[in-house]
Amino acid sequence: MNKLRVSSVVHREFLGVMVVMTMLELANAGSSMVDGLMAGRLLGSVELAAYGIAGAYYSVSAIVSGVLMVSCQTMCARSVGSGRIDEANRIFTACCLMGLVLSGVLTVAGIVFAGPFAQLLGARGASAELLPYAKDFLIGLFIGTPANVMLAIMSPIVQLDGGSRIAAAASLAVAAVDVLGNVLFMVVLKMGLLGLGLGTSLSFVAALAILLTHFRKKDRMFHFCMKGVTWSMVPKIISGGLPRGATQACRTVGPILINSIVLSAAATAGLAALSVQSNLKVLLRTPIVGICGALMMMTGIYGGEQDKEGLKKTFTVSLRYAVLLVGAVAVIELATAPLIAEFYLPGAPVEQGMAVTAMRWQALSLPFMALDMGVGNYLTAMGNKRGAYLINIGNELVSLVVCAFVLGKLFGINGVWAAFAVSQMLSLAVFVLWGMLRRKTADKGLDKLMFLPQGFGVPEEDCISVTVTSMDGVVGLSQKIWDFCQAHGVDRRRCYLASLCVEEMAGNTVEHGFKMDGKKHSVDIRVIINGEDILLRLRDDCRRFDLKEKVKEWTPDPERPEENVGIRMVLGLAKDVAYTNTMNMNNLLITI
Repeated sequence: MNKLRVSSVVHREFLGVMVVMTMLELANAGSSMVDGLMAGRLLGSVELAAYGIAGAYYSVSAIVSGVLMVSCQTMCARSVGSGRIDEANRIFTACCLMGLVLSGVLTVAGIVFAGPFAQLLGARGASAELLPYAKDFLIGLFIGTPANVMLAIMSPIVQLDGGSRIAAAASLAVAAVDVLGNVLFMVVLKMGLLGLGLGTSLSFVAALAILLTHFRKKDRMFHFCMKGVTWSMVPKIISGGLPRGATQACRTVGPILINSIVLSAAATAGLAALSVQSNLKVLLRTPIVGICGALMMMTGIYGGEQDKEGLKKTFTVSLRYAVLLVGAVAVIELATAPLIAEFYLPGAPVEQGMAVTAMRWQALSLPFMALDMGVGNYLTAMGNKRGAYLINIGNELVSLVVCAFVLGKLFGINGVWAAFAVSQMLSLAVFVLWGMLRRKTADKGLDKLMFLPQGFGVPEEDCISVTVTSMDGVVGLSQKIWDFCQAHGVDRRRCYLASLCVEEMAGNTVEHGFKMDGKKHSVDIRVIINGEDILLRLRDDCRRFDLKEKVKEWTPDPERPEENVGIRMVLGLAKDVAYTNTMNMNNLLITI
């Protein structure tokens, strides 16, 4: 048996993607918080309440962007993980075209029906005074829907394609342009909540413009290509993202129902407190979104590679961040709730008291929210639609609304606030119980919670994984690969070629790649016996280096004919050699 040692590459991949996704979400959250602060402090509590109920727009637009973004991300990640780059480009192009069409329709419908939509969200009856303000804000937001949707679709693809810096720059643009736009439209031009919405839309356009610069370079793995894009791809794309669409639909319906429950329990004062809680939640969810986004992307990659150990390590790393990082955020919210309430609602002691209680219950929910969202993203990326539907709909709608209704009846508005934590705990408990009680699986213990499909992965005896962090690790590697291949009945020629290949490629990476920036690096090597083929995968976290292209550029030195002879021999005798750079990691796939 070959005990697999999972490299630190997994952790570094996860951390890199998580940081960029958190930055993008943080920029959006910061913009949302600035919007809420400006509405509350410059306009008044009525405008803040209108801003709060109209914020459900983001959930509506996310139904479109969420379906396409998740489907594009997971399908492309699986295609890249299995080496099907042309297929990944067709999926990417089709998703972008669908995004443009659907977001255009949503923009027109949103502007035309902004009034009825505002009424549906709660601007009616006793809260009819909120209608004109909510309507104006919605119109401003719907104008920027195409840019918002395309930004959501392209951001993870740019990161998958090694463009983390551009993605980070786009996220910073969202925050900066939103503030400038708000000042221009709301303060200078006195456009009220309409100006607030227009400032947000302008920030989406600016960020998208920055993101598009990534695709100008010819060496990018992803590009727009209409060749091979057909209508038959549409159902598959929609189906792949439906679990996220269901989640976003629940996030749209849920707040509407919660608004009604809060109104019946505490009138407009309760809505103002809920607006503070909801506005702050956008910020506090940023590390959760980053963690869960990284989990989804890497699950797609390792799922496409049928790498069970990579999945387990990714699952473990995400769990660690969910508990430690999000737990720290929860402690901060618990401690600062009174200050935040006073900042948002100056001179409104009743609303402040409600807001403090709401925020503290929200703080208790955060670690469980991270775990629940992570489970939903993981199951979606693995193609377990049934499980994804159950956890997402149960967590985002059924559990929350039922808990809010029941606890609200029993304990009033404080019971409603408690429901935000209780519902998350309940959803997680149901998932764990469901996983542990499964019988139709050979997995045991915590492996049951991975919900891997039958026959997933390569048998442990048919693969070997090694992590190399220095040249000392390369020494003896050739013999290990030789023994492994020989034990599987591989002929001497291919045993020699496989061992030579790994030794040469790993040695070349350590000798040259590790020295490029003076930082610590590692190479994750995986050898698989797949029928008649030997599959080799080398993944490192050094600077971008396409070995095949570099070999083409090398000019043989007549005085040193032996230079790079091993690498040239490997590339010449291998059945197939493919290179990709995903998430700023070099991936060399060799078939012998």
